[in-house]
Amino acid sequence: MLVSDLISSSYELLTNQDTLSNTVQGIYQTDLLSAAIKSAKPNDALITLISHVNTIALAMMIDLSLIIIAEHRSVSKEMIDKANEEGICILRTHLKSHEVVIDLFKRGLL
Repeated sequence: MLVSDLISSSYELLTNQDTLSNTVQGIYQTDLLSAAIKSAKPNDALITLISHVNTIALAMMIDLSLIIIAEHRSVSKEMIDKANEEGICILRTHLKSHEVVIDLFKRGLL
């Protein structure tokens, strides 16, 4: 599934439009980046509250295509710039992490 297929009024694109063409094959939800290192898979979407440039480093390490920042947390320009540089999509939502999982499940990602 493409990131563009996941966009709805609940999600705000923070990175460049070209990141909407990234492929997403699954999701992993955690606020512990060390857990994501162990269990997330390439092309997963990471759902998290952690809006830090280290989240981009993690995404690069695992080859994640999408980061969804829940609860409308602020995201730094540094994080957005690094994500754009690496071709990683960042979406932000007002939804809580578990609500994002439910939404993506209902829309057929899982």
